[in-house]
Amino acid sequence: MSDSLQTKNSTEVRLQRLLQRFALAAKAHNSAMEAMDAERAEAQGRMLAGLHEALVCSEADGVEKLLELTESSDPVVAGMAAVYSIRHDSRRALAALIKIAKEPGLLGYRAGMAIERWESGEWDK
Repeated sequence: MSDSLQTKNSTEVRLQRLLQRFALAAKAHNSAMEAMDAERAEAQGRMLAGLHEALVCSEADGVEKLLELTESSDPVVAGMAAVYSIRHDSRRALAALIKIAKEPGLLGYRAGMAIERWESGEWDK
């Protein structure tokens, strides 16, 4: 196998691991929010922020792959991917959030609040 092919495969494997970790952290964050465990939610939020940064800085197309997660069948994963990718492609992210806002409970409420914050311009403050 050529060095460039090995490097490409290694980069793709790293990207897939980052995406899997992002999905797991999104689920853990949601679980902490549902349990009203602010400390654990904050820790998962830091993890998500770090994973987002790694995806954005990835040699592979990390932003596009994160945007693809907005179409996940798991609304928790799709919602968190939308929140973290809204500045990269607001149209796609908002479409996911609008769909998730119809979910019952805290998940739907949080998606609705994210939409409101984006539309009001509060997100950029």
